[in-house]
Amino acid sequence: MFDRIADMSRFLMIVEAGSFHEAAARLETSQPALSRIVKKLEGECGGPLFDRLPRGVALTPLGALVAERCRSILRECEVATDDIRSYTSGQRGTIRLSSGPVWIFAILPQIMPALHARFPRVEVHLTSRGYYDAVKLLEQGLLDVHVGGFDSEAPLPVHLTRVPLLDLRLGVVAVPDHPVFGRPAKLDHLADFPWLDYGLRRPVDSHVWPGADDIEQEVFERTGRRFRTIVRCDASGLALMRAQPYFAYLPVTIAENMPGLKLKEVPIGLDERIFGAGIVLRRSMLRNPVVEQLIESHREFIAGLLT
Repeated sequence: MFDRIADMSRFLMIVEAGSFHEAAARLETSQPALSRIVKKLEGECGGPLFDRLPRGVALTPLGALVAERCRSILRECEVATDDIRSYTSGQRGTIRLSSGPVWIFAILPQIMPALHARFPRVEVHLTSRGYYDAVKLLEQGLLDVHVGGFDSEAPLPVHLTRVPLLDLRLGVVAVPDHPVFGRPAKLDHLADFPWLDYGLRRPVDSHVWPGADDIEQEVFERTGRRFRTIVRCDASGLALMRAQPYFAYLPVTIAENMPGLKLKEVPIGLDERIFGAGIVLRRSMLRNPVVEQLIESHREFIAGLLT
């Protein structure tokens, strides 16, 4: 079924363009030629891949599955090409990397210089994403590696794997000169100042990373008070803590060792929550030399962080 790379690429172009007409124009080919490719794929897959609409096409459930697998296969081909080139042209290629907000702010700046020094010709495409979004992109072949906290209990697709690095404890943190540290901390003090919340999408039944809303509910149930302000943000939100007395619910060990933004845990009696952290990636990337360096650099940095 998937023995024709060009056909898969043309199929995905139709998906991206949303119509046979637009895809044919982009590929500089004819609509009948694309129709023949899709008809052949539909015969091999056992059903229609597109619903025909008045102004284009939309994927059927079967088509969505086929598109996901095509993206993954094409990305594996790209990785294989990069690996082969690395032996003959000084380590070239592209790594698509994502990271959780705290990780991208606190750890990756310490990791990347060594990676660039060893692989100066490798492009790193870096984005800030939550774990669950990253897993979907990894599964679709749209991402290579994700670093940060992960849900150790959630099953992974068979072609993905985790590399655990450490366990982290969540806690309420603030800058050392935050007004809360000038008095004995009480639970209702959490409602006196604004909060940062990273708003990482997660399944409704997941309690791995409670956010500001979850802490607010706990405070409300125990004190009757609601939070004044919650700022939804990504990694860039950490910069706000330099200028305003925010609270955030973050991994304590990392937060207290964050370069350029020292944070301190607020001694508040909340339930302790522990979660695993490390690297999630496609199994095919495990022997990629850039990824091997990335994993080793993380291990070295974390060993220094915890000593």
